[in-house]
Amino acid sequence: MDLEVIDTIFTFGKFAALTPSSTNNHNPHCLQKLYEICVYLLYVVGFSASIYAKFPLFLNLMPIEFVLAILYDLNQFSYVFYILIVMMRLRRSRWFRLIKSLAAVKPAPKKIPLKLIFVVSQLVYYCLTTFGVYVNVWSTNLTVAAFYLGELYQNYAQCFYLIFTTIILILLLSRYERLSENLSQLIRARSQLHSKQVVEILQKIKKTVLTLKEGVEVFNDIFGWSILFTIFSCVSRTLVYIDIIIKHSEVWEGQVALSYYHGCCRILMSWVGILSTILLCDSIMKKCDEILAKAYRLEVQLTSYEYKEIQVFIDAVQHNRPEFRAASFFAIDRSTLFSLLNSLTTFLLVMIQFKQM
Repeated sequence: MDLEVIDTIFTFGKFAALTPSSTNNHNPHCLQKLYEICVYLLYVVGFSASIYAKFPLFLNLMPIEFVLAILYDLNQFSYVFYILIVMMRLRRSRWFRLIKSLAAVKPAPKKIPLKLIFVVSQLVYYCLTTFGVYVNVWSTNLTVAAFYLGELYQNYAQCFYLIFTTIILILLLSRYERLSENLSQLIRARSQLHSKQVVEILQKIKKTVLTLKEGVEVFNDIFGWSILFTIFSCVSRTLVYIDIIIKHSEVWEGQVALSYYHGCCRILMSWVGILSTILLCDSIMKKCDEILAKAYRLEVQLTSYEYKEIQVFIDAVQHNRPEFRAASFFAIDRSTLFSLLNSLTTFLLVMIQFKQM
């Protein structure tokens, strides 16, 4: 089963307290709870240390840059709080509801192993982080670099969940593709089937549609806030770096330049994850539209006995279309890309105007 990749992700995530230890770990024992609490407390200490280390730099920023920097750090802190406290403690059952929904539906064959995607992305992140730590130690010193350990954890959590989000969306897409294939097979074999068989197949597909809709809702509960936090984080960092490129070209020279190159690589990696998330959400919704179109094609081939069932099926698909939301603030589809671009442009113009005043 393709759900083995979730076991692999949980194996990595449990060491950072980002996921349950396994797909069967419904009720963690006391040591696991204590470990998760300790990880959160250590993160709070590291976050406080990084704020203390960066505060002198904040004082030299323009007002709008200062506000953006503070909002960015609050966003990152809220992100980790949401994962370690809300998801791991208050909504832990959501993980297993999502796994149950995915396990109930057979997937379509995939060309690229999901485990390979996850492992390669982890290796890329580890290489990038190693480079970042080297740059921080080299450009400052080991003591100063130690103040930024909290940032390392929150950056890893963000990257980990971006990859996790993408893989879960691929799993959902493969199941909608399987539904579409089943409906295509029914259309081709219609003349060879009895009316009772057609009705039974439509009822099974309808049940699968309802199961996947439930899975999408649980996905929104788990990953909706993390997607929102990631988008805000990536947009704010992008604005800061664009402003630096425009107004402070001298930072791209000497030792400091390596730190900015590392930051650009991290931002680029985040944008790849966001774009993948948006495009996969859009692909799933289009696949549902494809299922609905095939149902209408099948409708004209059915007898009066089967007509009632196909109408019920069409209504079920129409009222259970997958809808992806970023914490209920906005829908996630291809139009989200243009909204992000518009927001980036608007805020960048505001920052440039403040700089010129």
